[in-house]
Parts: sequence; C-alpha cells; structure tokens
Amino acid sequence: MLLNERSKYTDREIIEKGSRALIKELGYSGFLRFIRQSEGISKEDYLKIDDEIFDEMSLEEIYNKAKKHWDNM
Repeated sequence: MLLNERSKYTDREIIEKGSRALIKELGYSGFLRFIRQSEGISKEDYLKIDDEIFDEMSLEEIYNKAKKHWDNM
C-alpha cells in the first residue's frame, strides 16, 4: 500500500469521501446501483459474464466499442 497523507483517514472518513465522489460522478441512482453491485446483491459471477461478453473479441474491438459508447453519451 502506498503511504501518503490520505492514508491517515479513518475507515468512516474513507467511506464518506468515497460516497461523495461516487455521487458527484455517477449521481444518486448510479451510486445506489454501484453499492448494490458491490454489496453482492447480484449473485452473478462477474468473471464468467465478462468471459461471455468479450469472448473472441480483440482488445482493439473492445476499445472501439467502449469509445463509441462513451462518445454517444
């Protein structure tokens, strides 16, 4: 773990600051979706889904699809 001034935060402070950053970036509904996923409400195996989604795709194809998606947002 990298040590810097930010490592002196308590766990509660880290959760509060992280929550605020996520809300700022994702909005409240996006934040709630993130929490739901990270708390294990979704019982799906992410790695299995990831393998199914990106099966036989090159890194360049994945990048181009992601870029196109973000450009259209």
